[in-house]
Amino acid sequence: MNTTFAYGQVDDTIELIGSRASAYDELVGRFGPLLREKARLGDEFAAEEVAPPAVDPARIAAGVPVLTGQDLSLWTKGFCRSARTLLPLLARAIGMERDVSDRFKQYFGDPKNILGLAQARIEGNWKHFENTSVQLFTQPDIALYVTETVSSPVFNAIAVTMGEPFSRENWGHGHCPVCGSSPSLAMLVPGDTANSEYLVGGGGAKYLHCPLCGHDWRYRRTACAACGNEDGETREILHQDGMKCERIEACHQCGKYMLTIDLREYASPPHPDAIQMGLIHLDVIARQRQLVPVSPTLWNTID
Repeated sequence: MNTTFAYGQVDDTIELIGSRASAYDELVGRFGPLLREKARLGDEFAAEEVAPPAVDPARIAAGVPVLTGQDLSLWTKGFCRSARTLLPLLARAIGMERDVSDRFKQYFGDPKNILGLAQARIEGNWKHFENTSVQLFTQPDIALYVTETVSSPVFNAIAVTMGEPFSRENWGHGHCPVCGSSPSLAMLVPGDTANSEYLVGGGGAKYLHCPLCGHDWRYRRTACAACGNEDGETREILHQDGMKCERIEACHQCGKYMLTIDLREYASPPHPDAIQMGLIHLDVIARQRQLVPVSPTLWNTID
């Protein structure tokens, strides 16, 4: 199972969110154009068949993500093209001040700067974002979000080159095997008896979704993605009445939570990145219970 951007699926998901509740109208209006263009661009990169990364089976077996430690300069042109396309839409979506937007545009105009930020994101080099934010007169989390947004279509295309078989590898870790990111969403799909250790009571198989590269990997159905806890006494499922297909998986051992959608219950599967914009009400419930998301995103950190 591997998630591409798939413009049509993203567009359908945005329409689904807009049809549910008027409370989401503003977000759909602001971020819809950005999400759609991000999807279109991601589809283009995937169709162009970008160069695949080198895969070391020994590193994978040791739990080291594919892109960790790799030189990303092979994909510099893609990062630059994505930045030129998405920065204006991103600035409008988040209401970025004109002077800040201009500084980002100038900074991202240098391929070395874009590559440095993308590399820092993969390596988890937060200090690089702190230093960059000083140069741009902004906050480190803004520099991080901009970097993730403009680099995501490229990382997604890279993940697609790994192929479907890679997504079925028994990775077993709570971080992405391609880029190392923490998952932002869990998905339940029809079960596969060939991997019975990942199923419980005949239920669906569980996949975790990477918010950066879009890769989906199989994970233990009853385990917390943050700490691996499988104790039923310290894990809890929360959902709104009549919406069991969209829920919160809470772990009281580590205090973190993961949003989960059951793809078996949808007439048409929503796109895992886009649907998260329509699940903010669940993030609010989790926050009221003093829970922290496994992976902070724009949607689960909105005040």
